Amino acid sequence: MKNFIRIASALLFINLFGFNANAQNNSKEEAALLKMWDTIWEAYESGNEAKMWSFYAENACEVYPDGSSICGLKSILQGYEQFKTMLEGTPSWSMTKPTVTFFAPDMALLMSDVTADIKLKGGQQIGGKSKFAAIVHKVNGNWLIVFDSQTPVMEMPAPGN
Repeated sequence: MKNFIRIASALLFINLFGFNANAQNNSKEEAALLKMWDTIWEAYESGNEAKMWSFYAENACEVYPDGSSICGLKSILQGYEQFKTMLEGTPSWSMTKPTVTFFAPDMALLMSDVTADIKLKGGQQIGGKSKFAAIVHKVNGNWLIVFDSQTPVMEMPAPGN
């Protein structure tokens, strides 16, 4: 019985130590992801598109608010360039600090609330509130976006109405 208690205690200690080390690593990686997010945002705001796109994997995929999807960085870049030709002026975006959820040590989900004010040529206004989500994967020590999506927030009726 004493051996059982010693073994159980040792296993508990090892699990707690391992959990603590994993939590510290996740905290470090979360800080790296938030720094990456800030760098991408700063690159976008300063017009440094090359830097912004350098955080996307070559096989990245996106789903757009209209439901269309596209895969491959080259195709995403072409779609972005086409979208810019439809714009009147510069879009206005505001985002909250993203939440980070780890699926594995090298894969995480970042989510943020977004408010966009976008004017298209001809005067059409689009944007509004949405939820941005990005899945990131750590490759050769660097976090890269492998998927992103922006889902419009739609007001729903209260239950019972």
